[in-house]
Amino acid sequence: MRTLKTVVAILLTSLLVVTCDDPKNGPAGPSPNPPVGPPSSPALTGIELTGQTTLAPGATSEFTLIAVFSDGSRNDVTAAAQWTINNSTYVTSLGQGRFRAVANGEAQLNVRYSNRNASREIVVVPEGTFRVTGRIVEDDGVSPVPNAHIRVRDADAAGPQTDADESGYYRLYGVKRNVDLVVTRPGYIDTERKNMTIDRHMIVNISIPLAGPRMRVEGTYTATFNWSNCSSGFPADLRQRVYTAVVKQSDAQIEARFIEPSFVHNSANRGDLMEGRVTGTGISLFADSGYYYYYYGAGSAPSLIELLSDNRRLLSWGTAVLSQSGNRFSGPIQQGGTTLTQQQTRGPSYIGSCSIGSLIFERR
Repeated sequence: MRTLKTVVAILLTSLLVVTCDDPKNGPAGPSPNPPVGPPSSPALTGIELTGQTTLAPGATSEFTLIAVFSDGSRNDVTAAAQWTINNSTYVTSLGQGRFRAVANGEAQLNVRYSNRNASREIVVVPEGTFRVTGRIVEDDGVSPVPNAHIRVRDADAAGPQTDADESGYYRLYGVKRNVDLVVTRPGYIDTERKNMTIDRHMIVNISIPLAGPRMRVEGTYTATFNWSNCSSGFPADLRQRVYTAVVKQSDAQIEARFIEPSFVHNSANRGDLMEGRVTGTGISLFADSGYYYYYYGAGSAPSLIELLSDNRRLLSWGTAVLSQSGNRFSGPIQQGGTTLTQQQTRGPSYIGSCSIGSLIFERR
C-alpha cells in the first residue's frame, strides 16, 4: 500500500516530466514576446515652395512651404522654416513667409527647413507692367557695349530708362505692354527696337553697330593706377602706381602686358596682364582677382601682381572702362581694388587694401 508521501512524489515527478517535455513550452517555459520599438519616422524627401513672386510696390505675398516625406505624407512647415531676403531695399520680411514689396526692383527669397533649401526671385513692378533684362552688344552679337543708355518709349513717350553696366547688361522695371526700346552710346549708331509686345518678364538682347571704323590702339603706354578709400594698414606711397604697358590688338580684342617695374609670373602666363577690347569711344580692360584660383585652377589665377621689395606683393583687379581724349584713355575702375600682402612660408599675409580706383593709359 502506497503511502501518502509516495503518492505526492509520483505526482510531482509526473508534473516535471510534462513541463520539460512539452514542445510548446520548451525547457524554460513560454518564450517572452520579442521587444517592439517605436515605428521609424518617414524621411524628408523634399520641400515645395509656393507664393506670388511678382508684386506691385506696397503689396504683400504669403509663401507656403510644404515638406514631403518618404511615406507620401505632406506637412505645412511654413512656421518652422527659416526665411531670409537678400535685399530689403526692394522687399522686406514680415515674418514666417510673409513679405512686402517696397520699390521697383528685385530680391532673392531663401528658405531653409531641416537640411533642405529653396529660393525664389521676387520682382517688384507696378501692376500691369513687367521687367525687361538683356545685354547690349555689337553687331557680332558677342562683344558687349559698356555703359550704353537704354530707354523705353511707350504711348505717352515716357517709360523707364537705365545705363548698361561695364559688360553691357541692363535691367528695366515697369515696362508697359506696347513699347519701343531705344539704345544710344557715343561711337555707335542710335538703334531702336520698335513695336515690341511685352506681356511677361522678358530677356531682350540688342545689337548696335559702330558709327565708324574701329580705332587702333596698339603701342606702348604709361599706365597710372590711382586708389582711394584705403585701409589703415595700406602705405600711402602705394596709393598711386605707375607702370609701362605694351598693348597688342586683334580686331576688337586687346591685351595689355606690363613690362616694368616688376611683376609676378605664374604657370597660367598671368601676373602682368590686363585683357579687354576696343569700344566705340575707347577701351575696356579687365584684371582678374584670382578669387576662384584655388577652386578652378590656373585658368582663374590673378592677372596683375606687382612684386615689391621685401617680397611684398600688390594685387590689383577690376574692370576699367576708359574713354579716349587725344593720346589718353582714362576712367574709373569698377568692382575692383588693390591688396597688399607679405609673402611668407605658409602663404601670403594680408597687410592692407584700397578700393575706389581710376586708371589712365597714356600713349608714349
